Amino acid sequence: MPDLHDDFTAYAHAHLPRLVTTAHLLSGDPRAAAELVRRALVRVCARWRRIPRDDVDFYVRRSLVKEFLRGARRRRSLPDGVLKDTSARQRAVLVLLHREGLREAEVAQLLGWSTGAVGSRARRGLAVCGGDAGRLRGLFAEVAETAEAARVGTGAVPFGVPLDAVEQRGRALRRRRRAVVAVLCALLLVPAGVFAADRIRGGGTADGSAAGAADGARSPIRVVAPGERVDALPGVQVWLTSDGKHWSTPQRPNQFLGLTGDSYASRSKAGAESERPTASVQPDRLNNSYFLSGLYRGLSADPARVEVTVDGSRMTGTVLTLAGSPGWGVWYTRAPLSLAELKSSYGDGGPTVTVYDAAGKVVARGGAQW
Repeated sequence: MPDLHDDFTAYAHAHLPRLVTTAHLLSGDPRAAAELVRRALVRVCARWRRIPRDDVDFYVRRSLVKEFLRGARRRRSLPDGVLKDTSARQRAVLVLLHREGLREAEVAQLLGWSTGAVGSRARRGLAVCGGDAGRLRGLFAEVAETAEAARVGTGAVPFGVPLDAVEQRGRALRRRRRAVVAVLCALLLVPAGVFAADRIRGGGTADGSAAGAADGARSPIRVVAPGERVDALPGVQVWLTSDGKHWSTPQRPNQFLGLTGDSYASRSKAGAESERPTASVQPDRLNNSYFLSGLYRGLSADPARVEVTVDGSRMTGTVLTLAGSPGWGVWYTRAPLSLAELKSSYGDGGPTVTVYDAAGKVVARGGAQW
């Protein structure tokens, strides 16, 4: 049987020069760049089997930039470089826009920020660098040529990044995460088994049997009327109106997230980019778990599946759409997480949501603000 990591090796070898150059622009230091790429690739390798092969670049870029931002928060100042006078977040946005060639909406999806926040940091960062985007791209190209000529590291370790060690570390991390997930699943299945045994011994009630059948047959997509309240979980309600998402939890009643505003693409931008599909995540604590929910918008049709990922664990969300309002809706699910586990997940980017169409293609994604 072929090794599933063979294509990771091929991808890493093929994209290593560009990754190191991008990391160099972010970090301003060749040695820091090599370490940044190494850490990012370890995380990618650990999740390689779960990453869609037509969407690898997104995950690799996201891992690289998140690693940079995590490190930047631990340092008081950034090393010198082309972007030495910019903040860490301005630097990340400028590199993604003017080196990687992404659009502002794509950068927003990658980082889990609003498009307005990306645009603001891009403008401020570019002003710090002189206000000339063409000149900045030229400087980036010069850094790339210098990095290519220097070949950071030795011939045995291309660009200073030991890919063999990266794969070993990535596989070890994947095994450890799989073991943790197995333990958590076992702990969750024990009370479920006890409940099922109790139902079998007692024979169940007529009402209980009907409810179980309804739960098994329910579609993950439900069409609701404006203001119709849906009992998502005990004590948690979700409802939609034409202007956005409403939800209420025991700790935080009557919350609202609108379809317009800074959480989504800026209305001041004309054209298709302002309507680019996007999604969001809002976590609400419920005792020893979390109610995860969010908005998606800009789709041409209802989604086939919405998945939320927290620290490598994937959960399928229930979808609510408003009758007569295609293209947007609300998703929600419950995650068995503690506060410490949720905070820990932000070390790897935090909760992210991915929206798929009927063909299994990614049509929108986003994350929690951080």
